Amino acid sequence: MVGKYVYWSDRAIRRTAEDNGIELAGRARWSAGLNSGLLQASRAGRERLTRNRVEEARRLERGLGTAVVDDLTAPLKAPFINVTGKVTFARFPHWYAKNPGALLHLQTRSGAGRRVDLCLFGSMDNVRGFGPWDDFEDGWTSSEMPAVEELLRAQGLENALWDEDAEYLSLEVLKIALCQGSTGTHEEHADHPQTRGFTVGHNDACAVFAEVYSDVVLDPRRWSHHAGDPLAGADRIIVGRPLWVRTLHPEATVRYPELRNGTRRAARWWLRRLHLLPYRSTTASARVTTLPRDAQTADDIPPRPYRRPS
Repeated sequence: MVGKYVYWSDRAIRRTAEDNGIELAGRARWSAGLNSGLLQASRAGRERLTRNRVEEARRLERGLGTAVVDDLTAPLKAPFINVTGKVTFARFPHWYAKNPGALLHLQTRSGAGRRVDLCLFGSMDNVRGFGPWDDFEDGWTSSEMPAVEELLRAQGLENALWDEDAEYLSLEVLKIALCQGSTGTHEEHADHPQTRGFTVGHNDACAVFAEVYSDVVLDPRRWSHHAGDPLAGADRIIVGRPLWVRTLHPEATVRYPELRNGTRRAARWWLRRLHLLPYRSTTASARVTTLPRDAQTADDIPPRPYRRPS
């Protein structure tokens, strides 16, 4: 299949393989022969001119066996999932980590037709196909970042460091994936994701392999969102980390800097790094305006404070 890896977490893949006794590079070859009437065996070296990531991914998936689920109608909280769809990439501003984080979002449907949102947290160091300055810091950010990071560190397990349950935290994660970097109304960003801060691009057709931390179904009696809210219709939210993302078509990548500023301006990222070229966070055809303070936007919703135990 023609394609390329736009996300590959070498450390996560190798650690998963080691923890489950899976050999990624294959076994050594043995050869036998006769020498002066004696049977001799020798162990051939494993010479690898190029790294075969496709084979490594296939070996890991096959080695994990039934722990991998590709049918989202299966019971909740499968250890690993393998799904396909459109993947959006954004930078996730960690509060504690030194390396910039990456937030990948994929929305799909289960076999029963129910909406499923995948929110996967990784590292921008593992993202390929996007430049180092493809995003800009502007717009709404969540005050629940520390609680989300605790959720990721605990890998979905119950932890006493937060007071909210899994449904609330999963919804906050989805809100970050869909609304982070927004200004003005949700409708203004609906068809123009490049106008939101922190966003870098998307791939229309991808195969995603991820480890699952949290998998919840929202109680419809508990949550209510108006029709224009991106969270409206949210049903099942899966939070985890991506091991790899492979495009199913080599030309499926859309870089938002080119939509925001044009191809030539996006290529001159080093000028912006030296503060010699200003950022333009919106396109001329999709300019975002700031609403009055009494407008109903994500910025106007008072954040719930994150409470650490005394």
